[in-house]
Amino acid sequence: MPRLQLVTDCEGPLALNDYAFELCRDFLQPQGDRFFQQVRRYDDYLADVVKKPDYQAGNALKLILPFLKAAGLTNARIRDYSVQTMQLMPGAEGAYHFLHGRKLTLFEISTSYRQFAEAVGLKLGFDPGHIVCTELDLDRYRLAPGEAKELARLKQEIVAAPAIELPAEAASLADLPGPAQETIGRFDRIFSEEIPALNIGAIYREVQTIGGFEKARALSDSLTETGYSLAEVMYVGDSITDVQAFEAVQAGGGLAVSFNGNVHAIAAAEVVVVASTAWPIALLAAIFELWGKEGVLEVAAPETRAKSRALVLPEEVIEPIAMGLEGGVFNLYQSKAPNREQIVRESASMRAQLRGGAVADLS
Repeated sequence: MPRLQLVTDCEGPLALNDYAFELCRDFLQPQGDRFFQQVRRYDDYLADVVKKPDYQAGNALKLILPFLKAAGLTNARIRDYSVQTMQLMPGAEGAYHFLHGRKLTLFEISTSYRQFAEAVGLKLGFDPGHIVCTELDLDRYRLAPGEAKELARLKQEIVAAPAIELPAEAASLADLPGPAQETIGRFDRIFSEEIPALNIGAIYREVQTIGGFEKARALSDSLTETGYSLAEVMYVGDSITDVQAFEAVQAGGGLAVSFNGNVHAIAAAEVVVVASTAWPIALLAAIFELWGKEGVLEVAAPETRAKSRALVLPEEVIEPIAMGLEGGVFNLYQSKAPNREQIVRESASMRAQLRGGAVADLS
């Protein structure tokens, strides 16, 4: 019987929150939501358009930290907010209780701050040592006199700047509209020169976000710990921060699964799940555990779905999964399907339905 190490992102597959967005929305008022959207688009530009060397996808979570500090946030406040606002993916508690019962090796690898990723992971029964995420100790940083006022001014400038529009075909700054080019030039100075020159700028040098290649590195470290191979991994993600981990898993013979993913995740995955419940992950994990990656690919192939191996799963496996899936939406595709544009739209629609339009628009 094949072995399986299931590795999952946090936000999207496990929780409905976009935690950094929510922190900005609720603590950087007024227009904290607009502030985060601007910073996130700048992050997307650096990671996906110009592909800045050594730039880490998901660094928006680092860029916003001086502003959160200036707003008076502390480790305790962030931790309390995590517990109060956490919204699990429907069916997650039941699905992961089922997976724990099968004695699978589970890891959560997330760009989220430790305070949130750990709250979610512990709620779902993950081993604390198997939760890898962005470590944040906000209390160790200090604002010099006048820095809070300067950050408030910069925040208003970021909010007031023209929006960064990223055409799908854009491959350089020159491919962007003029106003977006001006915004990026100004943000370059703010985030690369002005804030790093402040006392609080130390946070940019010391906090390491877990996204992009760092997720791939965390995956490799997890295998060193468990002794599993990449061919025994099923990795579940939903965004650009998972792409390099997806690529590493597939290069080693494992399975990359987009779960209600954005266009980047869908393009990089092998299998695409669009679902209103977490139970499809339990189903795919059970199939992988019994028949390996090829079993999952068979189920995802439209020409074999009607006679798929999912129909002959053992009763003790299929019964709880069938109950968990009952009444929910579950569509499964191969990423390279000819109707990929329709799959991308369907996945985006499910993200918006579950997580709200503001979060879906960040994709």
